[in-house]
Amino acid sequence: MLRSNSLRSFLASLLLVTLLPACANEPKKKKSAAKSEAAATGVADVMEMRRKRIMATLPEGDEMTGDEHPWLAWVKKGVAISPANELRKAATAVENTPVAEQAEALAKWAEAARAYYQDEKLEPNEYWNTLATARRLSEGTPWEADMEFERLMFHAAELARSWTLFDADRRDDRVLRFFTYWKFVFDFNPKTGIYEDEVNWVCGNKLGDYCKDIPMEERPTQVQKRYYEGVIAQIEAYKQKFPTSPWNPLLDRFAVKYKEKAAKVPKFEEYPVFPGIRSTFAAPLGGNAVLTITDKGVNLMDNQLRKPEDGWKPDWAPDAKLSEDIGKLVEAVRSTTQSQYNQSNILLVTLADVPMRYLEAALRATIVGEHAKEWTSAWLVGRRRGDGSNRRAGYQISILPVAAAGDKKNHVDATPNKTVPFSFSLDKKTWKCLAWATVGKDPYEAKAFQSIVFNDGKLVHAARISGKGELIGDQAAPSDGEGGRLEAWGDAQATSIVIAVPETATYKQLLEAMNGVALRCDVEGCKVPRVQPVFLATCK
Repeated sequence: MLRSNSLRSFLASLLLVTLLPACANEPKKKKSAAKSEAAATGVADVMEMRRKRIMATLPEGDEMTGDEHPWLAWVKKGVAISPANELRKAATAVENTPVAEQAEALAKWAEAARAYYQDEKLEPNEYWNTLATARRLSEGTPWEADMEFERLMFHAAELARSWTLFDADRRDDRVLRFFTYWKFVFDFNPKTGIYEDEVNWVCGNKLGDYCKDIPMEERPTQVQKRYYEGVIAQIEAYKQKFPTSPWNPLLDRFAVKYKEKAAKVPKFEEYPVFPGIRSTFAAPLGGNAVLTITDKGVNLMDNQLRKPEDGWKPDWAPDAKLSEDIGKLVEAVRSTTQSQYNQSNILLVTLADVPMRYLEAALRATIVGEHAKEWTSAWLVGRRRGDGSNRRAGYQISILPVAAAGDKKNHVDATPNKTVPFSFSLDKKTWKCLAWATVGKDPYEAKAFQSIVFNDGKLVHAARISGKGELIGDQAAPSDGEGGRLEAWGDAQATSIVIAVPETATYKQLLEAMNGVALRCDVEGCKVPRVQPVFLATCK
């Protein structure tokens, strides 16, 4: 009844278009209308026969039982017999008419379906464009419900291809393949060609606050859940539009599996929770010697140096033995040229509230060996939160060597001491400090400092150090997180800048002091080195 009613309605509208406006040559118009009606009936018959043929072999199951998912095997079998020739024959007598255009669009779609599903010679975007034209020209026709179903089948087939997604790995890279399919659920066109930027655009423009707290590296997985839910919503919209469609029982089966897949998407946990950072230098994990310091333990590369099960407690008390262990490990690794870490930067991954005296000691231990000291660079990792991207980013620093005794017998010089001691007074307290690193890849030298940024935990001071060691012209204010309050101040300095914190200050407080000063920002981001060297120091 659905098909006959829709066919009568379609033919009536087609006849009305053909007969209007009135014309003296009425018999010729009636003959043309009869041809168009016959052609439309022929196209509808071909599409109905196609539907009946493939529905007679509906997949019996909805689970993977062999090498190929039953949904995929079914759709491949269905497109193997293409109705393209029959569609074109049905409209040969009515060229340059709406029916002929519809039939040709359906024929091209049928050919594309076989090339996409069975032959696998067509890209998803190419197939979708051909399908979209056929769908547009099928509006109001008896086969409209069939073509709208094909849009949902397009998504279900990709679900079938990736049926085991997230079964073994919560960070399954196969989720990247779904980006093409996201476009057709979230309705957007990629603009940058950079995957991370596109994911963030979807988050910011299509998903409301859904991604607000999700780290960038976790977003593809979490957006996949919303994609699954988006397909479910399209299935429900289809059923409301076509309540008597013969495809609805199969779509109900699809919806059940999409709900199961959405529930299976791994929940994310940001650990450790990084403090905000202003730098836009990416800080990926790959290819670096990661130094992880959290309440779960201390790890360097794949070596767990401290762990709670051995009685270790994250009280962050000074641990000279840890520095010794780190130094020996880095020296051993970097003296072996076959190691993948032998020329890598140390990448610090730590909780925000770990004190700097603990972190400084661990970082300085990475350059104590003969081979280790050849690679003094490290990265302080944070997360870009202010721009909504939640990307991992970092400040590259060079750790300054301390003095080491030379080998007089072999005429080997001592390691030069590039650390810089200095002091200053603030609120009647004298702080004694040591600059132990520089921002960037070059270990600069300095003898004293005139420009200082100091985060005392309550205020971030930006001032000049007078000859008497007092802070003058102090621009003190509460931290603005990863903001750029001090960027103009930094631009105005003509000499080296030292960024200092108490040794009891947290890692978060160090980054707060660095943000806006360590680097300059421009339209491309915050990664421009300052002309004047920038040093890092801890004080007590």
